[in-house]
Amino acid sequence: MSSITSTDRERARVGRDLLPVGRSIRVVAGLALLAATVLSALQFTGSPGLLGGIAAVFIVCVVGYTLLVWLLGERLFRGGDPWLLAILVVAPALILFLFPAQLAIGYDAFLGISMLAQAIAGYGGCEVIGIPTLFVRRRYTVYCAMNGGDFVEHWLVKQPALVRWSLSVLAFAGVIVLMGGASSTGPKGLLVGYLVFLVLGLIVSRVIRATGHSSALSPT
Repeated sequence: MSSITSTDRERARVGRDLLPVGRSIRVVAGLALLAATVLSALQFTGSPGLLGGIAAVFIVCVVGYTLLVWLLGERLFRGGDPWLLAILVVAPALILFLFPAQLAIGYDAFLGISMLAQAIAGYGGCEVIGIPTLFVRRRYTVYCAMNGGDFVEHWLVKQPALVRWSLSVLAFAGVIVLMGGASSTGPKGLLVGYLVFLVLGLIVSRVIRATGHSSALSPT
C-alpha cells in the first residue's frame, strides 16, 4: 500500500477515495467476513452440489459487477446520485432470496474479497464494486455502509493522527456492529441491512438538499 500525503487526504472524497483508517478497516473486515464464509462453507463439504452453488454465486457476482462497471460505468455511474447508484447495484442481489439461504455465503465471500480489493486499490466506494475497480481501473463515487466510518475520517482529516484514528475506528466499529446485527438474522440479513442503510441515506441526502443545506455525503 502506498503512503498517503496530507494533500491526498484533503483532496480525497467520501465514496471514492480511501484514507488510512478506512483502508485498514477494510482489510480487517474483509478478512473477517472471508473467514466467516469459509467456516460456513465447511459445513457443506459433504454436499458438492451446494458448494458448487456457493461458488457459482461468487463467480456470477464477480463477472456480473465487473461487466456492469466496464460496460455502463461512464454512462451510469459518472455524475449520478451516489446513494441511488448504490441501491441500483446492491438491489439485484435480492434475487438470492429465491434460492436456498446457504447460497448467500457466496455473496458474502464476494463482499469480503471485494473489500480486500478496495484496500489494495485505495477505492472507497461501494463494497460490491471493489473487485471491478481493480479490473477496469476506473473509480466512481458510490456510497455504501462502510462510508459511515469514512465520513468521520474525512471530517477529521486535519485533526491530529491520534484523534483521527481513535474517533474513526469508533465510527467504523459502530457501522460494523450494526451490519453484524443485521447479518445475525441469517445469511441474507447483511444484504437487507445494506439496503436499509442506503435507502435511509438517500432519504436524508434528499431532505438535506431540499432544505438548502450542504452535506459532506452529497455529490459535488
